[in-house]
Amino acid sequence: RFFYANKIKIMIRITFNTKTHTMTIQSDSIGIKEYPNVMTIKEFQGFYEVRQRQQTTDKNAPIWRVPINQTVIEYIHE
Repeated sequence: RFFYANKIKIMIRITFNTKTHTMTIQSDSIGIKEYPNVMTIKEFQGFYEVRQRQQTTDKNAPIWRVPINQTVIEYIHE
């Protein structure tokens, strides 16, 4: 499945729930994966960088970097 925005083929979809700190990432190549303890998604050198709270260190670490021009992010705040 592909998503289109302004005639650009979008191959990655991220759904980020800011209240529960969960994220789902979906694409044809990886399927659907869900992650807990996601604290933020930052823009970093042409990529979205997904950062997850690590239980052992209590620090945020990157778990995914996806190209901005191939990604749609849906933010859920409730």
